[in-house]
Amino acid sequence: MSAYLGDAVLLYLQELIDWESYFSWRKGEASDVEVERAALRDVLETGAQICEEMEPALRAGWDECATLVDDEVIYPPHIKETLDKLREAGLVSYGVEEEYGGFGLPSFVANVMLQMVSRADAGLMTILGLQAGVAEDIQQYGSEELKRTYLPRFASGEVMGAMDLTEPQAGSDLGGIVTRATEEDGRYLVDGDKIFITNGGCEIHLVLARDAASFEQSKGTTKGLSLYLVPRTLPDGTKNGVSVTRLEEKLGIHGSPTAAIHYEHAEGYLVGGLGEGFKAMLSLMNNARLGVAAQGIGIAEASLNVALQYARERVQFGQPIADQPLMKDRLARMTLELEGSRALLYRACSLVDQNRAIEIALARTADGGGELSASERLELEALHERNDTRIRLLTPLAKYMGTEAADSISRDAIQIHGGLGFMAESEVGKLHNDAIITTIYEGTSEIQVSFALKEIGKGALATVFEALETELKTFEDPKLKAEAEKVLDGMNLILGAAGALLADFSYALMSAQSLAEVVASVIAGAELLKQAKADPRRFDLAASWINRRMVDLEGRCKRIQEGSVDRLDRCANIIALND
Repeated sequence: MSAYLGDAVLLYLQELIDWESYFSWRKGEASDVEVERAALRDVLETGAQICEEMEPALRAGWDECATLVDDEVIYPPHIKETLDKLREAGLVSYGVEEEYGGFGLPSFVANVMLQMVSRADAGLMTILGLQAGVAEDIQQYGSEELKRTYLPRFASGEVMGAMDLTEPQAGSDLGGIVTRATEEDGRYLVDGDKIFITNGGCEIHLVLARDAASFEQSKGTTKGLSLYLVPRTLPDGTKNGVSVTRLEEKLGIHGSPTAAIHYEHAEGYLVGGLGEGFKAMLSLMNNARLGVAAQGIGIAEASLNVALQYARERVQFGQPIADQPLMKDRLARMTLELEGSRALLYRACSLVDQNRAIEIALARTADGGGELSASERLELEALHERNDTRIRLLTPLAKYMGTEAADSISRDAIQIHGGLGFMAESEVGKLHNDAIITTIYEGTSEIQVSFALKEIGKGALATVFEALETELKTFEDPKLKAEAEKVLDGMNLILGAAGALLADFSYALMSAQSLAEVVASVIAGAELLKQAKADPRRFDLAASWINRRMVDLEGRCKRIQEGSVDRLDRCANIIALND
């Protein structure tokens, strides 16, 4: 078995996800769970084999950047070669359904694939992650004509995609978008400029643009924004008005081209309804956030693997540094951070998959499938609503935890290497440079914890904690039960702290990171206990996470409850010392 396909992945594939319900909802009574699960494992093993085989070339080519030649973006050789291998295996667009030529992979499997690709090369992952995300948005919101025209080409790897959001004056605040879409004789023409466009040299661009007819009225808001599929080559073979004006030079993810794009009367095809672009783009961004969480976990895995190998080989004072107490504790903490973040991501993915399968089951029976009774439909609809609430909270938490773990673990890996880690050619230094961007794009860590706070304010915490409480009370093994009680105590502390926050919005925003940390701690703790129940070898992992995190949780909750918005004034006074 490839080292890329670890025990945790197999545990979810074999035991921790309810695949029987998933395939029953997706495919009806005709599904054979064991055959379907074996097919998923084959996909993951193929991806793992390619990533492990290409890892040396990808790491060796880290310094090589994409280049711009006559408006065409050229990938570095190691990126192109790996893309070709993945394309030959059909592993370039994970969520495209079978009717359009894809595999229709579950979110869990798709994100494990992105995690493995990121472990080999984070820059390559940004290319593949967008390929999958753009195709899935077309699949969800595009007309049948657009789907039939473009999705088979995405599934085969003939075309690749980018999502074009950012403008010089519009980063996280999409209300600032001024790229304009004008309707002329039934055609939509796009004019404007975008920056920081990942994989910007691709063929298909999903562009968020402001409708010319309501431009002045909607300016400064997310109203009046529509989503357009803008190809670089029109169906008749002529070049569209899309050009790459430059490629950015970045600290990391060099193999992935980040471009500035200019549109000059470029023809675009409406994806979804007029004025509904923000909604469609949010769907893409939420999927992308889970993908970036997977990217962070892949980078963290690579960093920990390199650090462990070095620590076991590096002998100081007569023994490997990995055996020295302080280093052993650091390596254990790095492993805990990785596995806690992974647990959070996998829980989020399993909920996304469950909801997607429920949607298919409900749609099939609505079309006359007749498999569900009225009461069963109501039950599934209620489950879908609860899951949706949980997903909206878990998605920003997973992105926050996974990417912060990548940043922290890769930094620790440099420390373990000592002076060698600080050299420009060091592998861990390069991994850390790749990790930095994950806490920034698809919404910074600060944006993620703010989103999580927003969902908590809307009542998501009660829904999430209700499910957690049910799970935690099912443990019968005395050791697991004792740890579960600690998590339950932590949940009660969080509920008290959250109540104190909701009284003052400014103070709540200031404490959003602490609240996100403690909520993530208990969710991951419950998930790690679930893993330990299925695989007793993971008990020490779960117990150590809970014991370390619950101590931190208690301190954070106490500070939240005892603090006030006055801390903002204190912050201002401290910052003023720099004036």
